[in-house]
Amino acid sequence: MDSSEPNRASNAAPHRKWVIAAGIFFVILAVYVLSSPGRIDIVDGQARYDVTYHWLLEGRPVVRDLMICHFMSVKGRSGLAYSYYGPAGSVFAMPLVWLGLLDDDPPGETSRFLFSLTSSVFGALVTVVLYLFYVELGLSLRKALAWATMSSFATLIWPAANSTFDNAQHAFFVITALYLGFLGAQRKSRLLAIIGGIAAGVLILYQEYFVLIIPGLAISTLSWPRAEAMANRQDHTQGRQHHGKRLTFQLKRAVQAIGSLIRVACQRAGEPRECCLRFLLFLAATSVGAALSLVYNNLRFGSFFQNGKVIFATQRGYPLLGNPVAGFLTLLVSPGKSVFLYSPPIILAVWGFRSLWRRKPEIGTAVVAVTTVLVLFISCISFAGGDWCWGPRYLVPLIPLWALTFPFVSLKGRLRRGLMLALLTTGFVVQVLALSVENQRFFFERGLNDFFWAEDSWFYFKHSALFARLDEAVSLKDGLPASARWFNSTPVDGWSTYAVLGPPLRIPRRMAPQWIRQRKVFYLPKPWPIWMWRLKPDLRPINIEAWLGGACGMALLGIALIFRGFQTPVRIRTPEERVLEQRVGS
Repeated sequence: MDSSEPNRASNAAPHRKWVIAAGIFFVILAVYVLSSPGRIDIVDGQARYDVTYHWLLEGRPVVRDLMICHFMSVKGRSGLAYSYYGPAGSVFAMPLVWLGLLDDDPPGETSRFLFSLTSSVFGALVTVVLYLFYVELGLSLRKALAWATMSSFATLIWPAANSTFDNAQHAFFVITALYLGFLGAQRKSRLLAIIGGIAAGVLILYQEYFVLIIPGLAISTLSWPRAEAMANRQDHTQGRQHHGKRLTFQLKRAVQAIGSLIRVACQRAGEPRECCLRFLLFLAATSVGAALSLVYNNLRFGSFFQNGKVIFATQRGYPLLGNPVAGFLTLLVSPGKSVFLYSPPIILAVWGFRSLWRRKPEIGTAVVAVTTVLVLFISCISFAGGDWCWGPRYLVPLIPLWALTFPFVSLKGRLRRGLMLALLTTGFVVQVLALSVENQRFFFERGLNDFFWAEDSWFYFKHSALFARLDEAVSLKDGLPASARWFNSTPVDGWSTYAVLGPPLRIPRRMAPQWIRQRKVFYLPKPWPIWMWRLKPDLRPINIEAWLGGACGMALLGIALIFRGFQTPVRIRTPEERVLEQRVGS
């Protein structure tokens, strides 16, 4: 798609893009809420919910749920059980859980339902930031809206936003940190660089390993020298005869540009020194998240550097490190976890990346740096697939970064346009499949052990949840098995929003395929507006009619705001105003 046209947002009323951004948020959030499972879909989410629940009621982030305490917590201060997860996933869910506690009937059901929507809010915010980023990169408002929407419904962002795994939340802070850093460079603003660094620091409050990608995100605060951008364009022209060397040339130019900035900044004041200062301020601001993470460790375990993860791995008897070759190939090319299979439009990122790099080399360099570091790190851990889950969830934070390249794909020719349409359509179908059936059905039908990924690092070259999902989705037309007696797997009759747990310890895992046929949750469509009607009215966590009406009303409000934003008259600036703006900007 040709994205060289002028950015029309600059000529519009100042609030125009923000009205559209608000509309995008409401529409995407409504769709994400309506397609959500409406329950905690994984035991990791149940642990985070329990921390949120008791933090609100007791003022301490403890785990007291006896059904998950023995395998989702570690003993800490005063012999209390604490989750080994960071605090962010529980803290950001507090407003929703608090609202649920106001009328938690049946007990725990409403608050768990609302907790399950936390990532939906962040997923919708990812779309908003992508839209604003596209506008800053020079796209028209309409094209920015179109590509942000396609990125939201044709990639793993959608199922991640419908899960109580917190990877969609990671994605929001990654793209926000990059956006604010870039905006700081565009506006020559130290404050924006600091706020971007704070956003990046929040990632440490989820998982400490995100500290590895923070320097890559900080590259967005740099302004490439104008001569360097011209050299990049010259390389592109000459590179037509050197296709295999073009990427090497660009990498070399990126390294040279950074080196040039540092050298000039040390010699004299000016923009190069400001670039380096913004970069350092960005990094310094991340210390806020790092400090809070250390304080949280000390609160739980009496040590600033003990987070419970190593203790848990030792107790459960699985290795933290795995086969890096198997992990790398699993994430990229395996039939079971390849990011290109679970998000086909990512192929467009490879296709359009060079064009983005020529336009904004600092963004291209940041994306390459963050991608390289995160993919290599995830490849080295034994649970690279992030199981039990749908797709390579640990790569979800990278998807908004790759989505920045989508609008810059060259579509000259019918074949290219057809290929792009095929990739987007396939991506949408894959995400609909992801939302159709309970994810854990795949694992239980094969009688897998909890840590099967540690037993066979090449598992996903032999099995694929994506390919199995076709049969699982088709089987929904057969209805419930005659043996299905309970909705969920929990021992409390009537609970529907509690996480799915495996068979009791007395039942061998090889018997799991028979065990799940007694549970309705594995054979009903996953979105809550479908399965919740089957519950007795007094067992429903919410008023279904009211929630459906509210979600549809929110979607209509969003559509109205988007139309209003596009209908706002565009005022063309006079030549005198443009000259004045240039003087103010300089």
